[in-house]
Amino acid sequence: MTGLFLGHLAGDYLLQNQWMALNKSKNTLNGWMAALIHCVLYTLAVCLFMWNFDPIWIIVVFLTHFLIDKFSLTDKYLHYIKGRSLKNYVKKDDKEIIENNRTWKTLINRYDVLEGSFATVVYTITDNTMHLILMWGAYQIIY
Repeated sequence: MTGLFLGHLAGDYLLQNQWMALNKSKNTLNGWMAALIHCVLYTLAVCLFMWNFDPIWIIVVFLTHFLIDKFSLTDKYLHYIKGRSLKNYVKKDDKEIIENNRTWKTLINRYDVLEGSFATVVYTITDNTMHLILMWGAYQIIY
């Protein structure tokens, strides 16, 4: 299972560029291309590190990763459990901040930076956990 973990890290972090990361969940031709390219590279990394090229395993790795990334399932899950959703943080209404004076705005913005950082960490850990648990479970069922 070490190969699964290392392949996941290589595929999701070392082989994913900024274009893929920012576009893969968009419902555009560019978004679909980013998701497909990212998931092909990710699948290649996982299969290489596990040294497993069984066609069923290749399909499982690709599909589980594609579904989570393309349809932002991590963010949907965090929203559902009222967790620290990254999209909820980014879309937060700043009306109260604008209405308050400059000093209060500065204090709130400092809190926002901390909140945004925490939301990013929670999102990243949740996303990695979802990918790894799904693939581990699929591996247990298949093999």
